[in-house]
Amino acid sequence: MKSFAIVESENKEIIYSIQEYFGNNCPIISPEDNFDNYDLIVLTGFESKCKWSEKAEIINFHPSLLPSFKGEDALKQSFLSGVKVGGVSIHRVEENNFYGKIIAQYPVLIGLTTNFYDYTKEVEAVAKKLYPVVIDSIINDRVFDFPELFKTSCASTKCSCSNSSCSNCSSGNGCKGC
Repeated sequence: MKSFAIVESENKEIIYSIQEYFGNNCPIISPEDNFDNYDLIVLTGFESKCKWSEKAEIINFHPSLLPSFKGEDALKQSFLSGVKVGGVSIHRVEENNFYGKIIAQYPVLIGLTTNFYDYTKEVEAVAKKLYPVVIDSIINDRVFDFPELFKTSCASTKCSCSNSSCSNCSSGNGCKGC
């Protein structure tokens, strides 16, 4: 298994979801730390101050379906653009290209009555489910496949349930809290 670390950021909910998935067995490092001490560096937002690593693979999540809506205000851009599908992308960070190869994406629908707050919460919920599973695939040298996403947590993206045997989730009614 490869070693990995999460780069500290203001995006605490994503960090907590990764820690919960891995049982708090993942170090949190600062953007100034030596990334070469790890095989995988996990960013949790737009980290323009991070150093490059010759050894570690660097990945990030982005709150849009790349290559559309790059930048720090991607959620707002996608919501205001009129698109009907937004989502989350997990991508590699390359030395000369912050938005490198896309590893995984998952859609979030934007309905006619969807407000920005609900859209933001749905994107965050998807990111909290998708990112840990993708990280797990990378550190264990497995190819990510979407059924893994639903084995590790309930199918409802509107909750934070991590109980794979939750009767509320498996019934299709959405999680009511396990």
